[in-house]
Amino acid sequence: MSYTSQSKLPSTVKLPQLQEVVELLGYRKIRDDLEIPNQVGSYFWLDENDYRSWYGVELQIYRKKEEITVDTRSTVSRSYWDLKHQNKTIKTIRDLFGGHFITDAGRNRYWRPEEPPPSSLSSGCYLARWHFHNALGAARVYLMARKFEGDIAREKTSGFAFIDRMNPRLLSNNLLVPYVIAVWEEYFRATFTAALKYSKQRAAVLKKARLSHNQLEQIAVKEQPVERTVAECFSFQRPSSIAENFRLLDSKLDIAGAMRKPHKRRKLSLYDSIEALVDGRNAFVHVGEMNMQLYDKQLGTSLDDIVEAIDRSYAAVGSHYGFSPIHSY
Repeated sequence: MSYTSQSKLPSTVKLPQLQEVVELLGYRKIRDDLEIPNQVGSYFWLDENDYRSWYGVELQIYRKKEEITVDTRSTVSRSYWDLKHQNKTIKTIRDLFGGHFITDAGRNRYWRPEEPPPSSLSSGCYLARWHFHNALGAARVYLMARKFEGDIAREKTSGFAFIDRMNPRLLSNNLLVPYVIAVWEEYFRATFTAALKYSKQRAAVLKKARLSHNQLEQIAVKEQPVERTVAECFSFQRPSSIAENFRLLDSKLDIAGAMRKPHKRRKLSLYDSIEALVDGRNAFVHVGEMNMQLYDKQLGTSLDDIVEAIDRSYAAVGSHYGFSPIHSY
């Protein structure tokens, strides 16, 4: 689902003036290889300051003979600030050039935000969860789309270890684990980055980070935010390390406790099952040792565990800092 508008401008409007206004509104011109008839410009706006944009705003300019129209579009996953800028764009174009516009709300009607703007920390944590959702979605699509041929790609053990080691299904499942752990790690690093940016313990955490000369140069030339550079000094693979890192921000922020709560009456907690998954990942990556029990059902359980652990952690961070998790992805 998307939110679209179309502004129809008077024939007296000059295209170069319109393009200048669009760029002054912060849009950057992007390459469009679709070759859409009558399209003379394609632009995109995104505000990454304080995690304001979640998607951004698309803008296209069309000219057919003397008629010029401007279309804008944002998605259902847009942020409060994306919506505000889309409204501002439509209003500015009408105020300067005249004409009329049509939105999903009606003729010459702007959208109204349904909620007040979220805090910057809430927005940063939401974006970390949203990016994880998309990244894990790619893994699930891969599992649905892959195909194996031959009896050797069985979904259960043959009873002979040397045959199972040749099972392409087992190899494929083991290959997927490092990717899943990577997006898991990125979620917590991105969440830590957002929390650090607005934390009262910011100075104490900066002291514990061992920044290299190269990292200090990146900060000096503003290639990367300070908080992200600091977050890259810590490991976010194991639940034990993750919990320890977040306690640097506040000793009462208990990520480990959220993962250790009972789950589906299982004896093994999410905390321990993911620690074991990381052990398996390391054995596979460093010495090529496969988990010979990682069939499709077991892999599916591990993916569900990862999602549940992250949702619990997201909720724990939100509860600690006083915001409600957003699940509009």
